[in-house]
Amino acid sequence: MERRHILEGEIKISRQKMIVSELILKKHDRLVPMAMDVLYMLCDSLEMSRTRLLDLESHVGEPSYRN
Repeated sequence: MERRHILEGEIKISRQKMIVSELILKKHDRLVPMAMDVLYMLCDSLEMSRTRLLDLESHVGEPSYRN
C-alpha cells in the first residue's frame, strides 16, 4: 500500500510541476506561489511515504508485539 502511495505521489508531483510551469508561462504570477506551496507539500508527503516504506521494510521479519 505504501508503494502505491509513493507511485501516486510521484504522479501528482509531475502534474503539479506541469501546472507550475504552465502558470509561469502564461504569466499568472499571483497563482505561482500557491501552486509552488502545493508542490512543496506534495514533495514533503512523498518523502514521508518513502521514509515510512523504509521503516516498514526494515521491520519485515521482526516479531509483532501487537495483540
